[in-house]
Amino acid sequence: MAETIPLMPRTARIRHGVRLGHLAICLELLVSSNLLTLAGIPYVTDGGAIFFKFHPGTLCVALAACGTVAGAGRSRPIDARLAAFFASCGFCILFVLLLTGPSNMIVLLDTFLPAGLLALVLDRASLWERTRLRHIMQAVLALNALLALSETASQSTLVPLYLNDAAYTPHAEDFRPTALFDHPLTGALMMMIALPLAPSGRWRLPYQALIWLALIAFGGRMAMAMCVAAALAQTSLSNARLLLLRDAQALRGLCLAVIAAAGGAILLAAAASAGLGERLAGHLYWDNSAQVRLAQWQILEQLEPSQLLFGIPRPQLLASLNVLRLQSGVEVIENFWLLMFTTTGLLGFPAFLTMLGTLCAWCWRQSGGQGRWLLCSVLVVASSSNSLGRKSTVLVCLVGAIACIRRDAERRPIPLVHLTQGLPA
Repeated sequence: MAETIPLMPRTARIRHGVRLGHLAICLELLVSSNLLTLAGIPYVTDGGAIFFKFHPGTLCVALAACGTVAGAGRSRPIDARLAAFFASCGFCILFVLLLTGPSNMIVLLDTFLPAGLLALVLDRASLWERTRLRHIMQAVLALNALLALSETASQSTLVPLYLNDAAYTPHAEDFRPTALFDHPLTGALMMMIALPLAPSGRWRLPYQALIWLALIAFGGRMAMAMCVAAALAQTSLSNARLLLLRDAQALRGLCLAVIAAAGGAILLAAAASAGLGERLAGHLYWDNSAQVRLAQWQILEQLEPSQLLFGIPRPQLLASLNVLRLQSGVEVIENFWLLMFTTTGLLGFPAFLTMLGTLCAWCWRQSGGQGRWLLCSVLVVASSSNSLGRKSTVLVCLVGAIACIRRDAERRPIPLVHLTQGLPA
């Protein structure tokens, strides 16, 4: 059973902190590294002040966390899971800083730490504030989906895709939209996050159709596979439960599932005939990209014993990758688990696992079935790409989405004592 949001004194600092948390989510979804590079801000490029190495959403969520903690005071201590997250995150940051250098530390500061800070903010948010965040995320994600479809139709991106300092123009057959994200695979992950946030009522089906079409356009194979698998699994489990209980709605649910599957197949066929998923259809096999993801594990064979224990500094990691590129064509490490292991070593990697595990434990307790499916699916997809091994907004947006997905425990009736508070005696 998911835990409920306890009633607690609301202060102006907490309210302002939660609003800043909402603003941080908007910045994470609207401001990409490509947009910052286009504006001349050295976010991912060499040079510039340390201030510019942090995403605007990171700075905003840091202010939000300070405000909510100061506003809560001693009225509510920090959740034990989040306290363990911050302790292990602090250890990882200090360990990496002392042993492998500050170049490897920025991922912890700009990808993982902001996710924990946002969890700290939303842990103190009311149900109404979480619902408002859900509406905000629905609107911004739908906007990105529309941009992705328009970019696909025009075969040009609104914001140039940058590799280092230079704008990159893919070949026509490899074109994929980016919308306001930094990479097509990031866009596919964000569409995964958008699906469980679907509104209720008459806008639900149009919203879901829009997100599915954008998911096809972004061309993420693993994201598409996980979305289909999650949809089939949830539908099968819910209908099987109804059948076991001999519920009268079981047959209706099965019919609706068949109709939805047929409609989805027609939608996919129409998208394919329109050329929307041309790249996705052309890569539904074990290609060079998949082979490189397997060959990247050879990096462990090149590490010295001291590097296995304490991690490898970034200059030495780049040198090892250059050797691996000549041997197997591996240019970057796509698996974030492997990348963080090479960064922290055997001694620091357990702290990283504790950090991520405690954050996932907090997310797990925040939501019901849909949120837990989303958490597992995103982790699986992120493990097949470099989504969390670099500066990324995915984890922050995942925490925000899971926190505002309506939970089973919140659907129970409000206790009578809360309804009668404030009434005259």
